[in-house]
This record gives sequence, structure tokens and C-alpha cells, in this order.
Amino acid sequence: MPDRFEILHKDLAGRIGRLSTPHGTIETPCLMPVVNPHIPLIPPHELEKMGADMIITNSYIIHQDEELKRQALEQGLHKLLGFSRPIMTDSGAFQLSVYGDIDVSSREILEFQFAIKSDISVPLDIPTPPDVPRDRAEMELQTTEERLLEASSLERSALLAAPIQGSTYPDLRERAGKFAADLPFDVFPVGAVVPLMEAYRYSDLVDVVVSAKKGLGTGRPVHLFGAGHPMIFALAAAMGCDLFDSAAYALYARQDRYLTVHGTGKLEEMSYLPCSCPVCEGHTLKEIMSSPEKTRLLARHNLYVSLQEIKQVKESIREGSLW
Repeated sequence: MPDRFEILHKDLAGRIGRLSTPHGTIETPCLMPVVNPHIPLIPPHELEKMGADMIITNSYIIHQDEELKRQALEQGLHKLLGFSRPIMTDSGAFQLSVYGDIDVSSREILEFQFAIKSDISVPLDIPTPPDVPRDRAEMELQTTEERLLEASSLERSALLAAPIQGSTYPDLRERAGKFAADLPFDVFPVGAVVPLMEAYRYSDLVDVVVSAKKGLGTGRPVHLFGAGHPMIFALAAAMGCDLFDSAAYALYARQDRYLTVHGTGKLEEMSYLPCSCPVCEGHTLKEIMSSPEKTRLLARHNLYVSLQEIKQVKESIREGSLW
């Protein structure tokens, strides 16, 4: 595949880059809002208007719904979701991590992603959680690497991602990075790190990402899977991550939680809306609390503040003040 990633500015290990896809070129760092293909909290065409240059959705959910699957194969993913810019698809690895098993093979779900014209497709890797015994981490990494070998041999017209696994073993993450770097992949997601972020284990997160980057080498676009809270973006960018995906904007909204760059507030405990996004400018706290559209309003605020932080990170990289 041709070289699809160009680096324009650098600061620390962070960089501003351009990633070329079949549905357009995006600038990185880039935040991809997660879209539920069944009932999106914010319709994808509105996400585009809000400033989302790229989104991510779950191909396994589409694949398992016969009507959605039929529409996706007939219309293509972009028409199905109503989004004209690039779309990345995940493979069902999240469902695998939650339920222990899913009803699809890696090749089957990959070929489905190719068929519905995903811009970045992901093989079905094994998302090994932190702190598992080393023999389990090694065994599951072996399975992931076998699937990456299979995926790299398939004919495709778009980008292909190689998830980097290895639990909390830096040497396994570095090994996984080296293995993936030697294959014809385009994007390199560091996976199974959400538990580290949820537990505020940032030191362990840095070890995992830096080890993966050490194996990958420079110049390859890195996606930090599950990094959706705005307070993590600057640190992640400083480590050299280029793509992020956020389900947090919607998940937190359903819990009446208000995102800021510095942390998370609970609506019922707040007195003010410390933000000037269109939602906060157009509503009082009381109006949001009493609105039947409360969850949607809060999701919009959460996404606005997240996209704004990505812009701040970019500006900091450009001017050399990311630290």
C-alpha cells in the first residue's frame, strides 16, 4: 500500500499529521466519535457539522443485525450512517472482551468491513486485559499475530489496522509493535488500555504506549483505543498517539456527567456551566437538568469540549508548548 501518513509538525513525541483515506484526508491528532449503528445519540450528519472529521463504528453490530447488514452491503457504510467523511470500523473485539466469545471469524468480519467500504478496517484481535498471567498474554498475542498475518494477505482497497496487544508486559508490547511494523498495515491501534485509563494508572499506560511505539518505530500513525476523555488527549499526543475514539461523550451523558478538560462533573452537584460551547451558551444548568433532551444536550457538550481540546493540543504541538 502507498504511504498514507505525512508528518507536518512535531513536539515531544507528538505530531500533527495528514492521514489519507478513500473518503478524504484527515489531520491528526484526530478524535473519532463512536457511533452506535442502531441508535446514535447524535446523528452522524450532525457530528460532521460539529467538527468531527472522522467517526468509528462497530462492524460486528452491523454484521449481526440482518437488516443493517443487508443495507450496509447494498448502500455502503457511509450512506447507511449518513456520514460523508472517513469511517473506521472495529471488528467486535470489544464484545469479545466483554462476553468471552463472538459468532464470527477474523477473516469473515474483515471481508465484511471491506465489502461495506470502511476506510480503516480492523482484524479481530484478542484484547488481553492488564495484569493477566504472562503465559495468557503470550498465548493471546500469538493468536492476534496469526490473525494479523492472515489479514495482511487479503486484497483490499482501503486502510488496514494492526492492533498492538501484550497486556501490561512492555517487552510483549514492543514485540507486537515490531511484528506489526514488518507487515503491510497502515494504522496501529494500541489496544486493551481502557482499564488502565479508568483506574488512572497513567504510569502503566505510558509504559504500554512507549513500548509499542518503540517496536513500531517512528512515522507510523498510532491509535489509542478507547481514549475518549479530553483530560487524556495531551498526554496521549505527547506519547506519539495520533488517533483517539470517544464513546465517553455519550456514555457519560447517559450518567448525567459533564466532561471538562480537567475532569468530570455531576450535573446535580454543579451550580454553573463552565463552558461556552453552543449547548452551554444556549441553556442554563436548570434548563438542561429539566429538559427531556437532557442526555442529547449533555452528549453534545461533552463532544464539543472534546473536539475543542484536540484543537488546543494541535495548536500546542504547532507552537512547541505541548508539555
